Amino acid sequence: MAPVTLIVCAGLPGTGKSTLSEGLGRALGCPVFAKDWLEAALWRSGIRREHGSGWAGYELLTALAEGQLRLGQSAILDCVAGRERQRGQWRALASQYQAAFRAVECVCADAALHQARLAGRQRGIPGWYELEWAEVERVRAEYEPWEGERLVVDLASPAAQTLAAALVYVKG
Repeated sequence: MAPVTLIVCAGLPGTGKSTLSEGLGRALGCPVFAKDWLEAALWRSGIRREHGSGWAGYELLTALAEGQLRLGQSAILDCVAGRERQRGQWRALASQYQAAFRAVECVCADAALHQARLAGRQRGIPGWYELEWAEVERVRAEYEPWEGERLVVDLASPAAQTLAAALVYVKG
């Protein structure tokens, strides 16, 4: 891995982003900041979706990433990152701090497996809910195409295999 790297693990809900992010965090010894955990904290504080908790969660991710980069330390962001505007902001942030930017887009090519993961998912995030397939379809319809370099990993493959590929990529 470059001396300082901002890693974004993105993709539709239920594809395996969090599993991959946590594996990368353990292997690289750097923090993982997950939007779902941040947004759940906002909800517990009374800031709900209708008050902009989703966008606020992304702003918090950006602030945490900048704090790490400012200290000369790497960070991993775990989120859908469905908007190119947000991805571009993180690319610029990495550039501002002379950090490498590595995007890993997580997909699950096996639709039945993807649906099964959501059906049985219990992440234990206080105040958060588990998504249903209809929400994944809604997010997919709004998900913007990527610009710039990224690694696409299919998390229908064994977790150890995708983690190994992601590690090679983020270490650049």
